Amino acid sequence: MRQALRTSALAIILLGLILFAPPLNRPLIDGLQVVADLFDQRPERSVLFIGNSRTFFHDMPKMVRKIADSAGFSEKLRIEMHAPAAESLAAHWANPEVQALLDQSWNHVVFQVQSGEQLSDRYSGQVWQIAANLIREAEAAGAAPAMFVTWRYTDQCSEDLGLPASAYAGMHRNIQQQHARLARTTGVDLVNVGLVWEHLLNQATDFSLYQDCNHPSIYGSYLSALMFYAYLSGGDVDAVRYSPDGIEPGQAELLRSQVSAFLSQQVAR
Repeated sequence: MRQALRTSALAIILLGLILFAPPLNRPLIDGLQVVADLFDQRPERSVLFIGNSRTFFHDMPKMVRKIADSAGFSEKLRIEMHAPAAESLAAHWANPEVQALLDQSWNHVVFQVQSGEQLSDRYSGQVWQIAANLIREAEAAGAAPAMFVTWRYTDQCSEDLGLPASAYAGMHRNIQQQHARLARTTGVDLVNVGLVWEHLLNQATDFSLYQDCNHPSIYGSYLSALMFYAYLSGGDVDAVRYSPDGIEPGQAELLRSQVSAFLSQQVAR
């Protein structure tokens, strides 16, 4: 009994240190999380993210763990990420480090296609065949593969991407169509952040999902993380209590409600 009480007390202290550690002290926070997990008796579920900046901005995968813990999720998420800036799936496929990661035991492996390769069919090259190869490799190792379906570029910023106005809406359609085709041919799960994202673009909000013409703001990354928690938990996000610094409570609630509405629509279909 005394040992159990000591363990519980230590776990509470470590959790407090994790929650209130300075935000820039990532090594300390990560180290404390590893130690705290030793005392966490929940069953573990492992997730590997393979992508690039759309995945790593604002440390989105780690945000998924914080969301899950705040919602009282019954499993302990172990999340790792390989997401160098601008990396394509072809580069991941040819990278021995990625191949070594895929050989490990994971419950889920998430792949994200480079944004430029999703602009239209003209720019896709062999990316969808490579995606299918990676999906099969993840399945062969015993993981459930999923695709991180992302968003189009935006013309509402100061950067000139040299694209005609029609290209932006066309990019959204291409992303949706190509991922739907990939899902039909491989059976891969789709975490369709881009669909919820596009719906929010048509609403009046006091924040932007974009940090620039391409990358997510903290709001966009939070939206992505909520969608991944919903996917991994198989449930809604009503119980989520975590939101990142910089997002007001009302803004966080709006993002959660959009995810909930999307999930309800999916169930109704």
